[in-house]
Amino acid sequence: MTDPSCTVVVPTYNRSALLAHTLDSLCRQRLDGSDRFEVIVADDGSADDTERVVAGYRDRLDVRYFFQEDDGYRVAAARNLGIEHARADVCVFVDSGVILHSGALAAHLAAHRESPLPTAVVGYVRCFNEGNEDGAEITAALDFADPDRSFAEFAGQGRWPDIREDYYERYGEDLTVLTAPWLMWWTCDASASTALLREVGGFDEAYRSWGAEDVDLGYRLHTAGARFVLRRDATAIHVPHPKSYEENMRSAAGNYAYFAAKYDTPVARLVVDNHFHEIEDILRSRGLAAGEVTDRVGTERRAIDVHDTVREAGEPAGTGPGGDDPTMTPPVLGVWTWKDREARRDAPRVLVFSPHPDDEVIACGGTVARWAAEGARVRVVFATDGAMSHSAVLGIHTDPTPAELREIRREEARSAAKAMGLDKDAARFLDYPDTRLADHLPAFRADVLEVLREESGVTHVYLPHEVRELNADHRLTGETVVSCLAELGLTPEVFRYVVWDERTEEEFGFVNRNPADGAGEATERLVSFDISPYVERKHAAFREHRTQVELYAPGQTRAVVPPPFQERVFAARTEEFWVTEPAARPAGGAAGGTGEAPAAVAAATGEGE
Repeated sequence: MTDPSCTVVVPTYNRSALLAHTLDSLCRQRLDGSDRFEVIVADDGSADDTERVVAGYRDRLDVRYFFQEDDGYRVAAARNLGIEHARADVCVFVDSGVILHSGALAAHLAAHRESPLPTAVVGYVRCFNEGNEDGAEITAALDFADPDRSFAEFAGQGRWPDIREDYYERYGEDLTVLTAPWLMWWTCDASASTALLREVGGFDEAYRSWGAEDVDLGYRLHTAGARFVLRRDATAIHVPHPKSYEENMRSAAGNYAYFAAKYDTPVARLVVDNHFHEIEDILRSRGLAAGEVTDRVGTERRAIDVHDTVREAGEPAGTGPGGDDPTMTPPVLGVWTWKDREARRDAPRVLVFSPHPDDEVIACGGTVARWAAEGARVRVVFATDGAMSHSAVLGIHTDPTPAELREIRREEARSAAKAMGLDKDAARFLDYPDTRLADHLPAFRADVLEVLREESGVTHVYLPHEVRELNADHRLTGETVVSCLAELGLTPEVFRYVVWDERTEEEFGFVNRNPADGAGEATERLVSFDISPYVERKHAAFREHRTQVELYAPGQTRAVVPPPFQERVFAARTEEFWVTEPAARPAGGAAGGTGEAPAAVAAATGEGE
């Protein structure tokens, strides 16, 4: 059987009746020629009869059901399940309770086939109401047995148009002339290339409440070169259901604040205090948009134009170039925006070497998240399997056993990578025995050489300090990587971190030392990077290492990572690294970092020993 032409991803949670309306509409889809589609229902922990309802459609639909445990609002993770398991080149996102016109999927597919560029399709959604206004009237008017008739009637009567209609009337329907077309890409009815969705990392699973996760992904699709297209014929009806507009707006406000801090660009910062209808106008009035100023658009100067500022790298919020200068400056979308996909080849390539799963987050989590947000290609290499954490630190040898713990921690590391904004393939596991790396150095060295040959274009390397780290696995990881870089003649920017010092030893109550070979670099200095916009992502990634930060085993009386250490991780707003001091520092040069550290991260530097 040939692969489907599109994968329809439907997230759901305790809405089996609404889901049935959506599945009914999918049964009515009319595709062209040999086209066919599959459906993935991604259940975010429902306790109702959702699974039974889905099973009832298997004789009419190519449908698969995936369930994740109820751990709070995780619609981003649910949709990522769909992206992960999709067999088609195009993913169409539809919410539970959205009824598609019988030609909607054909319209989505046509839009993708009509463009040689990766495309993100914005469908047209009728009856979308923010607080269930007109809900009873819409439900009474809807012909659930023949929804195409309702589509025709509502369109003919001009009733319940898409709430984005006035936006299209103002700016036009050619989304390619807009600076922020991603503001319109709402996953109640939208589609995109599966390959590009995976390439940009899917939905950000740090969004754990209603709102903004689709706009966030749309933003990344846009910066990756996707062409946004409005298709009125990819139309849908949003079936009314009870909801609280006030609660949704409170949730969205917090999520948009996270979005703004995450990208920290002029256009991203506008989403916090401005309705999506206004942002294009603001950008044009400031001369930041690709579209021209007309008699309708971009002519109104607003209060925000006077008070908003742009920060230079390292400047605290509220200041900008020239102090009180109120102007904003490009790049509107950020440092790593690509209009053409070929330019992505020049993006930074970052390698993080981690002795055990969790060290990558503790030492570099905020920095990794920043690199990911700026479009860098980041890979994390784990030296050991981390299997001895409970046995060596807590004296717990079963439930889980070291063999069980190895597999659990591997999955935790993958989840942490996703929380930092990386894709599922970003983690590489060398799997040397935890606490015994010293016994396997020749093989470990050969593996590191292989990694570095494969990543010969690496521009930045983060690794444990080969002298200042006290734990043997940590120190030997750093020592080996530094030696292999020299052997291969690779000269990336190298940032050395320290996780395991005397204080850590005392808090963990665990010692695994062996002596260092030398005294270390006499010309190194300590640099500090501000990770404030990314602490939530770092914290989310740290929490994914549940075996280390929770009472995971039945016999535990304390977490592997002691509470005082965890408190320091959660309190930190900077990450520190040792770098080799240049032979001569230029007068007036930046004090906070070497080479191309992540843009706008460098904050302050304290001179080292």
